[in-house]
Amino acid sequence: MTNKIFTFLLLAAISTASFISCKKHSEPKTDITRNYFPLTFGKSVTFAVDSIYYNELTCSQYRVKSQMKYVITDTFTDRRNFTSKLSYILDVYSRPYEGAAWRPQSVIILNPTVTGLNWSQDNVKFIKMMFPIEEGFTWKGNVNAPVNDSDFSFLKNWNYQYRDLRKSYNTGFVNFDNTVTVLENDESVNYPGVDSGVAAYRTYSKAVYAYNVGLVYRELTHTTYQAYNSQCLNGYSVVMQAIGHN
Repeated sequence: MTNKIFTFLLLAAISTASFISCKKHSEPKTDITRNYFPLTFGKSVTFAVDSIYYNELTCSQYRVKSQMKYVITDTFTDRRNFTSKLSYILDVYSRPYEGAAWRPQSVIILNPTVTGLNWSQDNVKFIKMMFPIEEGFTWKGNVNAPVNDSDFSFLKNWNYQYRDLRKSYNTGFVNFDNTVTVLENDESVNYPGVDSGVAAYRTYSKAVYAYNVGLVYRELTHTTYQAYNSQCLNGYSVVMQAIGHN
């Protein structure tokens, strides 16, 4: 598995630029739905991370548990192309278990726009959220992702959708009273357990945001199965569950 794939698994990203939607979308003067991802200096969320990796060559799988922390640490102004855009630096830290020292993992750049929030990391770019948030609203969240790169081709044509607006959500560690879920993709072809003689494919991606907190749950599964090869799964499944925040 390449380094850029590993980084993408745990961080999920977003970018600047255009978006495509199935309906008209406008922003009111005061949009309180932006508080589902508050951009506040020092804001942090800590996650329990559970990852499973599948290797078709060895027909094996291994599981890794760790912790991750997102912290907004600074801002800067991007003045390229004769415009000024305020961006936020989201530092990411990781550690193998509770009590271990936090180590820098990566840096994410957040850029709020008139219609959404852009998030960019290691040149993987997505449109993660659109505002104002409306139940059922959809958009092409991966329109800026590098889908022509074979490592990221599975991201093509994802159709993000807001669901369960203002519903409570329990991450398994913490209950949040007011959240919104983004179903980013839910796609499958065949199931190896049902028909092992036919190729299979599974991609599932979901994120949950809590009001005045931000991202509190993230799940990404991408597996493939080639019937003519080793007849074993290849890919990964990663779940991030918020266990604390400030």
